[in-house]
Amino acid sequence: MDCTVCGNPVLPERWEIGYRYCFEPNCAHELRERQKNYVLIILPKQGFTYVEANSPHLLDGKSSGRQ
Repeated sequence: MDCTVCGNPVLPERWEIGYRYCFEPNCAHELRERQKNYVLIILPKQGFTYVEANSPHLLDGKSSGRQ
C-alpha cells in the first residue's frame, strides 16, 4: 500500500476508501495535474469512466458498438 506518486506508505484506512496517494502536498498537486488530461464520460449500459482528453475515440463521432 504505497503512494502511486512518491512511494511512501499510505494509511490502510485511506487505501480502503480508494485513496492511492499520501498526505504530501506534492502528491496531491501531481494528481491534480494528471487529472487535467482526462475527461469523465458515460458509456451506454456501462456507467461512467475516465478517458484521455485527446483520445481519438472521443472525436470520431461514433457511438459504442457502431462500425
